[in-house]
Amino acid sequence: MDIFTALSELSSIGKKTKEVPIGQLKLLLSTLDSEQESLVFIACSDMTGNAYFSRLKSETLKYAIVAVNGERLDSYVNALPEKKEGLKKEVLDKLENIIKTWDENVISFLYSKWIELTKESEEDLKKLGLIEEEKKVEEKE
Repeated sequence: MDIFTALSELSSIGKKTKEVPIGQLKLLLSTLDSEQESLVFIACSDMTGNAYFSRLKSETLKYAIVAVNGERLDSYVNALPEKKEGLKKEVLDKLENIIKTWDENVISFLYSKWIELTKESEEDLKKLGLIEEEKKVEEKE
């Protein structure tokens, strides 16, 4: 195995998915990679207050939703490898436009499920020794 292949395998550490039923749908949520997290924060960087948190949740879901009823969104992108980047942007744009039409309670529900997933991922990383346990600060009486 060459060094770049070995380094690429680190991308699977901490990666988790979780199926979330909502209405008639089953959405597969995934933790985000570092590039996706950066894109979320860039998209929210010019916002403050409630607008920031609202945008943070919808932007996160745009990258976190990876399948609907078992059909992966990246299957559209992978179908035509020569047009991968254009299709990837098109899929993300469509998803973003759909998420914008959702009730804020639906967005908050799905975002809370994604937060649960990231906490599960953190616990896995702690078990591997890649994240230190938080030390509890004892209050003085």
